[in-house]
Amino acid sequence: MIAAWVDGEPVPAADVEAEVDRLRAGPLADRLPPAGTADARQLRRWATQRIVLTRLLEHEATARALTPASTVRVDAALVGAAAADVLATSAAARAVLATFATHPTEAEVRAHYAAHPDRYARGERWLARQAFAPTPDALVLGPPTELDPATLVPELRGRPTGPVHSGLGWHRLVVDAVLPAGPVRYEQVRPEIEAELAARAAQLAFARWLGEAAADRIRLAPGFEHPADPRQPDATHRH
Repeated sequence: MIAAWVDGEPVPAADVEAEVDRLRAGPLADRLPPAGTADARQLRRWATQRIVLTRLLEHEATARALTPASTVRVDAALVGAAAADVLATSAAARAVLATFATHPTEAEVRAHYAAHPDRYARGERWLARQAFAPTPDALVLGPPTELDPATLVPELRGRPTGPVHSGLGWHRLVVDAVLPAGPVRYEQVRPEIEAELAARAAQLAFARWLGEAAADRIRLAPGFEHPADPRQPDATHRH
């Protein structure tokens, strides 16, 4: 029995059943639907998606002689849940994603920074020297560092003038300067914004390509349709 065809190559239904069996033997087994139910058939369809997308991406990586890529974080909301799972486990799939790498312009990075002032703001910070030891006579202040007062033990947040004791031991804190709350400088967050925008653009472009490639190169047999296909009998979203 054939579950699907990828680039004309058949995918045996036994491969799908083996994937479902693997899931049922895994750590999330108790969360999976009982066999023979509509939800179990949807699980089989989801497993089919994982297999056919993996094989399509492996075919693509092989055809283009791509170098396997290391692990990368992806947003399932951008690429789809099945593709996100494949990207998490397949170096060949990640190699295809890497071909969509892009770099945002300076104007795009600045526009993102300007559009999210709350995200790139911070609370009050202290420039302070700290010491921690099991006894008060062993306290030796370290060099000044910038810190968030909220990360300190409660006994230090009132800025005591001398050593204090907590459940962890003895502490001393000397605050040299208070840095007021306000926006984080653009130069400080620019690399973070650039990386975020680049990753988002690459994933969106990859998702568009994958959708088109899947439509052209994957054929699913009855009973193995996409879980969200409204034409299959177990689809839960119909319009």
